[in-house]
Amino acid sequence: MFESFFRQSLIHIRICLQVIRRYFKGALSKNREAEVDEPKPKKVKQLYSIRDVIKQHYRALIDDEIPYKPTEKEYLGSYQRAVTTVLKNMSDKDLEDAEEIVERWNKEGAPSDVQLK
Repeated sequence: MFESFFRQSLIHIRICLQVIRRYFKGALSKNREAEVDEPKPKKVKQLYSIRDVIKQHYRALIDDEIPYKPTEKEYLGSYQRAVTTVLKNMSDKDLEDAEEIVERWNKEGAPSDVQLK
C-alpha cells in the first residue's frame, strides 16, 4: 500500500514538474519574441544567385536600362533583360564583389530587409 501511494506521488510530482517546465518555456519564448522588433520573412530563400545581388545592390543601374516607368505595364517585361544587361556590363571587380556577397548570403542568409522583398 505504501509503495502504491509512493508511485502515485512520484507520478503526480513528475506531471507537476512537466507543467511547470512547459510554463517557463512558453514564458521565455514569448519574452524572446517580444524583444525582437524586426519582422520575419514568411518564406526564406535557401540559395541566392548573382542576379539576386544585382537586383538588390544595383537597382539604379537596372532602372537606367529600362525605358519605362515602374508604373507602366512594360516595365516588368523589361526588368529581367535589364538585369542581364547590367550583369554583362559589370567590371571584373564588381563581379568579384557580387560573388562574395552571394557566398556570404548563402552561408549566413541575406539581411532581413532583402528577405522580406
